[in-house]
Amino acid sequence: MSYFPQFTGRSYLTYDNRDILKRVSGSRTNMFMRFKSTSKDGLLLWRGDSPMRANSDYLSLGLQDGALIFSYNLGSGAATVVINGTFSDGKWHRVKAVRDGQSGKLTVDDYGAKTGRSPGKMRQLNINGDLYIGGMKEIALHTNRQYMRGLVGCISHFTLATDYHLSLVDDAADGKNINTCTN
Repeated sequence: MSYFPQFTGRSYLTYDNRDILKRVSGSRTNMFMRFKSTSKDGLLLWRGDSPMRANSDYLSLGLQDGALIFSYNLGSGAATVVINGTFSDGKWHRVKAVRDGQSGKLTVDDYGAKTGRSPGKMRQLNINGDLYIGGMKEIALHTNRQYMRGLVGCISHFTLATDYHLSLVDDAADGKNINTCTN
């Protein structure tokens, strides 16, 4: 029996470890996550400047109206990569999001990949904030209303840079409203 964190839409886990944070910034980011959701909307992952300003750097992954969205801003405009689908079906989905400089690529299950690119000349993701998984505090404020709530569902797996496996609960610096998903 495996136990994973379950999120209520008003939950989050937060990470401040330098080994984790350095893998979610710089010129390249590679993330893999396994999640399931019963809601069409919800934030899966966020890392952004604190406080956020108009063109602050950020990186995010989440569900908007059932579609999966990978979005980031390196300081000269946002890139948004969208895979349409019904990812709120309560089944497990595998998502891989890779950013190399301005170029982003999102792959879900076996739906193939979608790509995108951020505008301007900036290539580095420079962020001072913590990493949030499953949601975040004051979510509407911090995401400029891109997201109104966190994930309603579970995350079973999270890997950075292809080989850095996070122990979701044990590695977290803080967490709120985390339940246990049994599956």
